[in-house]
This record gives sequence, C-alpha cells and structure tokens, in this order.
Amino acid sequence: MSLDQDRLKTILNQKLSYYSRPDIRKDARLNFFTSEILARELNSSMRVLDIGCGSGSTLLELSERFAAGVGIDNDPEHIRLAQEEKRAVGVENVDFFLMEFPTETAPLGLETFDVVISNLGPVGNSPASLQAALKLLKPEGLLLCTEIGELHQPEAAELFDPPVHGNQVIHIAERLRMWMVECGVEVRVSADMVAKWCYKDIYDWFYYQCSIWTWCGVPLPAPDDPRLELFAQRNTNTSGEIETTHHVALVGGIKT
Repeated sequence: MSLDQDRLKTILNQKLSYYSRPDIRKDARLNFFTSEILARELNSSMRVLDIGCGSGSTLLELSERFAAGVGIDNDPEHIRLAQEEKRAVGVENVDFFLMEFPTETAPLGLETFDVVISNLGPVGNSPASLQAALKLLKPEGLLLCTEIGELHQPEAAELFDPPVHGNQVIHIAERLRMWMVECGVEVRVSADMVAKWCYKDIYDWFYYQCSIWTWCGVPLPAPDDPRLELFAQRNTNTSGEIETTHHVALVGGIKT
C-alpha cells in the first residue's frame, strides 16, 4: 500500500481540532452510553455541572431533563463551540464558562449541584481532583466520571507509543472506583465500554489521530513515516475502512 504524501502533508498543515474531526462510524454499544445513564437519574428540579464540558453536547442533549446546567472548560475554543451550539439549538437553561478546574471554581459555590459529571474531563485525574469535584456536589448527589481506558487504541499504541517496561496493566475503572471510595463516594456503577470505531480511510484516521496527538502535545509523525503505511496494512477491514478499538471506563456513585 502506497500512501499519498501530499494528502498527509495537507492534513499536517491544517489547524487540527478534536471537535472538527471527520465522521466516524461507531459500534452502537458505546454510543450515548453516558447520556443514557444520566437520563435515568435526572429530574426537573436538578442542577447539573459538567466539568470539562468540551463542546457542551452532553448538557445540551439532556437540557429538557433538568432545571439548570453549567458547563466549564479551560479551553476557549471549547467554550466558543458550546456557546455557538447553545444558540443554534435555542437552549435557555444551560450556561458555559471558561474556567480552570479546580483553581477557579469558587464562584460556583459549595454543594450547589445535584449532579456532577466529567465525561473524559479532568475529575478522574487524581484523588485531589475528585475531592474538588465533590465539594461542588450536594450530599446524596451523583458523581459520574468517564476516562479513556487502558485498552484504548492499542493498534496505534503498538506502533507509535514508546515501549512500556514491565507487564503491569493499570485497570482504569478499578482505579477510579478505588479513588471514589477513598473520597467518600458510594459507587453504584462501574463499567468498561469497549467498541470499534471505523474511519473512511487512512487519511480520515490520520486527521483524527493527529488532532489527538496535538491535544496531548505528542510530536506528529512525518508524512513518509513507514509506520503509517504499516498501520494501514494492519488495520484496514474488508470494507476498506480503518478500524480501531476504543475503550472508555465509567464509574459513578453517590456522595455520602
């Protein structure tokens, strides 16, 4: 398989953004799982906080199920996208703010939210971050946190990530569960969601992957990197799409 160097160069020269990624065909087992869990728990009197809200999709999709929602993120582009989408869909009970978590959250108030969510956001980064989120949550409130799991994108990791020494596997869901228990959360749900995502071709995958590498501060490969051709050879399915594995760990519980 010979890759088009000019197309790869064009991708590398673009302004890469996770939220402008190409269409991805996703295994239905993973789609909207977080939203479905939230939808069952919400009611019309609740205030909901989304920490690391990104483009705001979770709050906007569920806005009819709660009284008020607040989304915070430390990326100005994410807040711009969220506010733009809010205007487009005409939602009135959700607000988005540029805010650094946890250092700038004092204006939100202590124990003012019935539900706090962090969908691939910063809450699951450490016990200290969990504790900061819990301070914003009312007693008996729901905390729901999702993180990228250890089985995420092994196809790319095998070729592009630095080698990992030792054979210990860190199970993300178990780590989150342990931290929540230590912070005084009664865990009610813990799940690993593994699915396949399919990209139209190697170039769509490369755009998506470069946006992730850029966001993580990882150097991008050169267009003539032989690993790109090898990746395409290994991961092209019978339909000609690039197929990869996605893994998300979800843990949630009640503040005691």
